[in-house]
Amino acid sequence: MTQTILSIKPKGSAERSDADFRPKGGNQSRSTALYKEIKKSIKHQWNQHPPSWFLVIQWTPAPKDFATTQGHARHFRNKFLPAIYRCHLHQLPPPEKRIKMVWFHERALDPNGNLIWHSNLHLEALPAPFASSKTQLEWIIQKKVAPDFRCFRNLNRKQDPALVIKEWNYDHYAFYNLKDYHRFKHHQDADLVLDYEYSDLIFNIKTK
Repeated sequence: MTQTILSIKPKGSAERSDADFRPKGGNQSRSTALYKEIKKSIKHQWNQHPPSWFLVIQWTPAPKDFATTQGHARHFRNKFLPAIYRCHLHQLPPPEKRIKMVWFHERALDPNGNLIWHSNLHLEALPAPFASSKTQLEWIIQKKVAPDFRCFRNLNRKQDPALVIKEWNYDHYAFYNLKDYHRFKHHQDADLVLDYEYSDLIFNIKTK
């Protein structure tokens, strides 16, 4: 049994990324089998690398579709990783040697009854001091990610701030995001919750 880490490769890299083989746009199956398989995979992920932090991100303006939300996550990722490692995108460590980001994009109804999206980010394998210091994590996001990020503002808004960081707890957050597979099962693209494309997912692959 071997493990494969699927992680997006930054633009400009000369090497082909494992992410080239990742399904684009999410799995279209809406079966119970899909839900069970995702839950099994996520449980394996958390057992291998328990996250340190759970982030709630409210984009501005609130996206009205999965693709827009996913685009914001990609931009956040492309600013966050170089800030953590103090390098350019093309100089990042290989996927198996760097932090892991697992994105879920959730939907909810706004006061006017419109369906809008926000994101939850599980952060794993962070280097010091970010793994244990919420203050340091907030600082690097405020100083290195937020500037010039038009859809990631209102960090200090009292009601529904753009960013809320919570210490990760298995009982609270391990399967927290899977609820949307049930809540919106009758909606279009009901299976678009876990962001396969921009998450660093670990899978067990059976080998002979």
